[in-house]
Amino acid sequence: MNWGNKIAVVFALFVALVITMVTISFNQDVNLVAENYYEEEIAYQSHMKKVANAMEWDTPIKVEQQGDVVYLYFQNAGEVEGEITFFRPSDAKMDFKVDLEEENYIPVEKLQSGVWQVDISWSKGEKAYHKEERIFIQK
Repeated sequence: MNWGNKIAVVFALFVALVITMVTISFNQDVNLVAENYYEEEIAYQSHMKKVANAMEWDTPIKVEQQGDVVYLYFQNAGEVEGEITFFRPSDAKMDFKVDLEEENYIPVEKLQSGVWQVDISWSKGEKAYHKEERIFIQK
């Protein structure tokens, strides 16, 4: 085999490698933190205001797993409107939301084992609040 054929084989192998890598990269799932990331980044200052308001909230908010149930304790929830978002950092398809109530509980079988971020957003009157908790689910 002369050097011209060797160059052609190396070039063909390189092209095959590039095509394989492009195919693999297009078939990967991309899990974004949020679909509308740029709009949320612009509104980040209002989010920080909600977090600061939540730090001044007078009653404690607690998220914990007890056996086969995840409880969220939120006193005086009847006076506010809000929602709880269960966010799975590793798979956006598992995310879900529930309305905020006096005592929320989620069966553990609805959640996979691992790390979950629980985002609690609520408002009372004109003032908005936001709190984030991380929990580790064990089955």
